[in-house]
Amino acid sequence: MKIFDLHADLAEAIKPFYTDGKTSILKKDWNTRFKQGQIAYTSAASFFVGTENWQEMQDVVTKVKNDITASGHKVIYTKDDLDDDQQETAFLMTIEGMCGIHDDVEEKIQWLYDMGNRIGSLCWNDQNALATGNSGDPTRGLTELGKQAIVKMNELHMIVDVSHANEKTFWDILSCSTQPIIATHSNAKGRCFVERNLTDQQIRAIASKDGLIGMNACCSFIHTEQQKQDALHLAKHAKYITDLVGVRHVACGFDFGEYYNDGEEHNMYGPSQAQNFIKALQRVGFTAEEIKDIAYRNVLRFLRKYM
Repeated sequence: MKIFDLHADLAEAIKPFYTDGKTSILKKDWNTRFKQGQIAYTSAASFFVGTENWQEMQDVVTKVKNDITASGHKVIYTKDDLDDDQQETAFLMTIEGMCGIHDDVEEKIQWLYDMGNRIGSLCWNDQNALATGNSGDPTRGLTELGKQAIVKMNELHMIVDVSHANEKTFWDILSCSTQPIIATHSNAKGRCFVERNLTDQQIRAIASKDGLIGMNACCSFIHTEQQKQDALHLAKHAKYITDLVGVRHVACGFDFGEYYNDGEEHNMYGPSQAQNFIKALQRVGFTAEEIKDIAYRNVLRFLRKYM
């Protein structure tokens, strides 16, 4: 079954090769894996740890876009670019962290959008000029500059991602944003109590604004016990969230470790294994139509309405 993956660290996958002057990395190293996993759409995240400046952000975003186009793949710019029968993998460009923005917020958000980015998080785990991530001061949330960023993103229909925001920033964004928000790659704290996962209150809040939550295949976010860090237990997160707010708000946001060589190999380590999640959804009791919703239809519906 085809899949729309809301989060892939593709910048991390291609950056090492660019130091050697190579391009078209996606075509050379990843196309076969996309096909094996039936990845019809994947988000191409430009990732920033929190120390990068604006020029470094621009450099990474440009490399990501250039590699997608050099590899012959389609970039999703508007809802008209979305195809229910997408055959070759198409890419939705996203930003994970905006630590390089300290001034000229509207102008820089506009540049990110003009380059093709349609989803963005203000921070990774860092604390920056816009917002506060999971590793930052828990009493610090969205800054005044961050509020400017949210207003500009809403104006552009650039979707706000809250996956790495701390709770204070999460609730500040929810209060500030006039558009639905999404957590592109987060699971449920009710099944795995780690900082990066979402509380029941956060899950309900995202759903109340018609948002989405992408299931994250990172081992430590699936289960605290190593032997349960697999596709089946990830599907149980999807079931938990569905029981809380309905299947309409559940999606895929796998954050595969294979993109950045995290060494945690399991049965959801890379895009070629994505169908293991589909099989696991069947095992935990989802119907065929519900599985289609989680796999790709919820994201297509959301983007067609809000992008």
